[in-house]
Amino acid sequence: MAINEPGKSVPGITGYNYDFVTKTHPLYQLYLPRWMYLGDAFSGGYDFYLGKYLEPYYYESTDDYMKRLRQVALDNHVKSVIGIYASFLYRKEPKRDYGSLKNVDNFLQDADLDGRSFTQFMRDVATYSMVYGNVWIAVDKPVSNAFTRADELEQGVRPYIQMFTPDNVLDWDYERTASGLYRLTYVKVKEETQKNYTIIREYTLDTIRAFRVEADNVSDPAMIMEQPNELGMIPVCPVYAQRSNKKGIGISLVNDIADVQRSIYEEYSEIEQIIRLTNHPALVKSQGTDASAGAGAIIQMEDGLDPGLKPYLLQPNGASIDSVLSTIQQKVDSIDRMASLGGIRSIESRRISGLGLQTEFQMLNSRLADIALNLEHAEEMIWRMYAMYEGTAFDGFIEYPRSFSIQDKANEVTMLKQAK
Repeated sequence: MAINEPGKSVPGITGYNYDFVTKTHPLYQLYLPRWMYLGDAFSGGYDFYLGKYLEPYYYESTDDYMKRLRQVALDNHVKSVIGIYASFLYRKEPKRDYGSLKNVDNFLQDADLDGRSFTQFMRDVATYSMVYGNVWIAVDKPVSNAFTRADELEQGVRPYIQMFTPDNVLDWDYERTASGLYRLTYVKVKEETQKNYTIIREYTLDTIRAFRVEADNVSDPAMIMEQPNELGMIPVCPVYAQRSNKKGIGISLVNDIADVQRSIYEEYSEIEQIIRLTNHPALVKSQGTDASAGAGAIIQMEDGLDPGLKPYLLQPNGASIDSVLSTIQQKVDSIDRMASLGGIRSIESRRISGLGLQTEFQMLNSRLADIALNLEHAEEMIWRMYAMYEGTAFDGFIEYPRSFSIQDKANEVTMLKQAK
């Protein structure tokens, strides 16, 4: 029996068509271009180059545009800001008490069955949730023919976790319970993408299924796995950097920073073009004039050519570079203000009062504390689902740091000396 709507069985349907398996949430369709842009802005390098985020000039040929893309470099402020936030979040290790849970060492050392420790996995969760606004974490356990818990331990069967960025979560659904709480009732994710096929996994309250969708083929996908959902709940939870008013959608901490970074990227391209045009001026000549470029070049003019048509060099003024550089610096300062990192990312002393610096540190501390609370809640959900797969309940606790005190001791000493 198949499912036509999330969580609702429809008699008479025995297969899954292509449209149903690949159907996406309306918010997914709305936010997918933005998520791809934020991912490229964080990755930088070749990913940003492939995104073609430079605005083409009017009447610019494709070859000239691609050449201009290759010549300009990205000053990646998004990665810098995210890296600073992550370093402060995990400066102190979170306190974890696993309560009555036993045999968690293997999970802590290899949480995703890919060699990544649980602490490193959560660092990646924190990083990508700040980039995209939220990520999704799924807890799963391989199907086993073991009859007892001892048999499972002997076979090495245990729960593991996966992280999905929002551009890989195709569909989701919430419903309001009688108590007024919202419960996640349906999730569909792209679990694996290869050259010739894509694996899509579907979670419902009673069943977990996986489909293989062939590339460039709209025929009915093959269902390659179907197993009962033992938990009675969706073993997936969203992790927010900052919540929005839309279920399943978070607010990226670098939304505006990415836009300013792209603007700086455009201006670096302008500087590169100004330098090239200044150092290599254009030669203006009549069609019949024979000329070659380079030092010692000879120009042969037609006999009887009008003196007003003699060749000349068209060379722009390079003084505009200073104004472009000044604009870039102002935009870098605006990034520091938006990220509350003016006192940390600055490479030179700035004229900022002690009160202003303290206020900025307090704003940064508050922002980091909000992120830490969301990560703490996410870890609690992970361990609850882990315990449910193990047939028990999680009675431990997770505690992230609440304060990320950042002080400029040198500045404080200077101020005390001045006051004395």
